[in-house]
Amino acid sequence: MTSETFVLKAALARRLPDPNFGKTTQLQHHIFLVNARDLPADLPLEANARRPNTRKQVYREVRESLLDETGEKGSFHLKNKGIVIVADSVTQKPGAADEYSIRLNRTSQGILDGGHTYKLIMDAQAKGELPEDQYVFIHVRTGVPNEWVAEISRGLNTSVQVQDMSLDNLAGKFTWLKDELRGHDFFGKLAWSENDDGVFSARDIIALMYLFNVRLFPGSEAHPIAGYEKKSEALRVFEEADATFRMMKPILTDILYLHDWIAFTAAPFYNKGAQRLGIKGRGAALSFVKQPTRKPFEAVFLDTAEKFESRLEDAALFPILAAFRVFIVQDAATGKMKWSGGFSAVRRAWEDLAYELMKATYNTSLEVGRAKNAIGKSRLHWDGIYQKVENYKLRKLSASLV
Repeated sequence: MTSETFVLKAALARRLPDPNFGKTTQLQHHIFLVNARDLPADLPLEANARRPNTRKQVYREVRESLLDETGEKGSFHLKNKGIVIVADSVTQKPGAADEYSIRLNRTSQGILDGGHTYKLIMDAQAKGELPEDQYVFIHVRTGVPNEWVAEISRGLNTSVQVQDMSLDNLAGKFTWLKDELRGHDFFGKLAWSENDDGVFSARDIIALMYLFNVRLFPGSEAHPIAGYEKKSEALRVFEEADATFRMMKPILTDILYLHDWIAFTAAPFYNKGAQRLGIKGRGAALSFVKQPTRKPFEAVFLDTAEKFESRLEDAALFPILAAFRVFIVQDAATGKMKWSGGFSAVRRAWEDLAYELMKATYNTSLEVGRAKNAIGKSRLHWDGIYQKVENYKLRKLSASLV
């Protein structure tokens, strides 16, 4: 674990215990009003669900406000949400009434929300453009369990993504997807815009298709990590490369089925594999396996009334799902995608590989300090999982030729 300390010089500082988790996890909120000129450089963005892209029009408007080019001078902190940071600790520096030491783990902590604001301020700092009295609110959360970070980060970073989804729906870009999925029992559980009820959104479906798009990711040279890390990027690619996604129509429902099937059978298959090796498997206890808090999980895409007592977290699930794109081939005449050996071969491969892939995920989990978000963002992990599935397919192919 790599810990680093940054110093905030605050014009205003308040500490508030969390009303729900302040006693059970010591979760606390530290609110600072900081002069933008004093904001420290090189704060990590590892915990942020999105990488800053300040070229969009909305961020050009934020920059104008930051530089007092528009609006009331010095009012930036009244119009900007500020920056949210998750850290290990906040301590007041001895002898300095307005300075606070922020200690955090660069691998899994840092800026959760406000990455664009931070980048705009850093750019303006570097160029010497910041007005003298421009402030920004900094909200530091301490005592946040590592396993909550990814969920909180995605929750804080969904507003722009959901809006994009709604605009795409309004523009009719999802029409062919709706036509393809309409008639299935799960269709009523899908949300196509931000105002729809649903447990699975169009953005989620597109992120899954992105994982399997062999036109974009034909081998191991690059992996579709944005399907997990930045779903807005997957949505953007869908908007620009719609034709490649349409080629996936024949395997679309299989992909959705595979999502649920792997998610809900991962822990049981891990236990069976461990049993075959004569060791005790405790799949449900792995840090990247989620257990229900109140009632068992229900599948969206499996045609079953069965309830499940465990579910693989997305950070572990998405690299595994993406690896099974090695089974996709394209029809030479139509370009449409299909499974090599049929979908039954994919299902059989998961059953055969489940323990090995879960064990590999466990090893990565240990390497990143059991930080789930770090599993889903590890390029080495995605590559390792892909190679295991690819090698399995090659072994099967070689055996069939003997």
